[in-house]
Amino acid sequence: MKINTILFISLSNLGDIILTTPVIEKLRDLYPEAKIDVVTGAPGKKIFVLHPSVRDVHVLQDHRALGRRIRKLVCFHRMKYDLVVDLKGSLLPYLAGAGMSVGGFFDKGPVVPKPDLHKRSEHLSVLGKLTDTPYSFPRFFMPVTRLEKKEAQMILSGAGDVRKVLINPGAKSRLKRWPADLYARLCDELVRNQGCAVIVAGADEDRKTVDDMRGNCTEGFTDLCGKISVGCLAELMKGSDLVVTNDSAPLHIASAVDAPTVAIFGPTDERKYGPLSRKSRVVRPGVLCRPCNRSLCTDGTDKGCLPGLRVEEVLVACREILEDRS
Repeated sequence: MKINTILFISLSNLGDIILTTPVIEKLRDLYPEAKIDVVTGAPGKKIFVLHPSVRDVHVLQDHRALGRRIRKLVCFHRMKYDLVVDLKGSLLPYLAGAGMSVGGFFDKGPVVPKPDLHKRSEHLSVLGKLTDTPYSFPRFFMPVTRLEKKEAQMILSGAGDVRKVLINPGAKSRLKRWPADLYARLCDELVRNQGCAVIVAGADEDRKTVDDMRGNCTEGFTDLCGKISVGCLAELMKGSDLVVTNDSAPLHIASAVDAPTVAIFGPTDERKYGPLSRKSRVVRPGVLCRPCNRSLCTDGTDKGCLPGLRVEEVLVACREILEDRS
């Protein structure tokens, strides 16, 4: 069967979306002439709309009116896609009347993901029906505009002729956040004893976390929380000597640009979501109950296991990467 049109159904959250971009690269390798459309969550629009292999991007949001959702499904059905690749395991491939589909609700697929399989590999495994080598690890796609590159270069130059460390202290889940006061102590150590300039990034919703970090710092840092785009963040990571981050979307951005990374993990499994940069370290608390992958700690604490991770443990991992780059 000749594949002329493909509908690729990605995920909804930014970090998850980034981990799906290698699937697009693989599809382009398999079907170089096919037209590819993408269904994604709102954060994915700015990524996929700039992808040279993507013809059109559709944003599906759960809160949309039923009538609008039905009209969108009718539109997909009229397109008569030759192939639908669905990473959400939804009914959309069948409602769209695809000629062929992989990864949909009724598709068990030829590959059963192993418990320790990284999410990037798990997403690629959906293509096992289409190729004998779904794990050939094509590159990530992370668009950065000229203006974003220029902005990042100005920020890095303004930090001076020293090693730059970018810190992301935020995360959507409270249990995934290493405490702000410990990040503050790490920042002080990096500035005072390692001679680094620290840049702190985050989304608008991370404002309180960054303010708490600032309130506990004795050394200064550049505060970019809520002030830069995803593309600028990616370029800053690419130009930094080290990225320190919780298990959150910026971790996967760091992987996409191969930034040297120290990743702090609490309840989630680093085998599935850990850093993929060539130079990276994972630091985690030494408790037997992790990874539990829970949104609420079974020990009854609203802070989870991460407060038990000492600054010295994270600092050792930071020094290892910084010394390797000196």
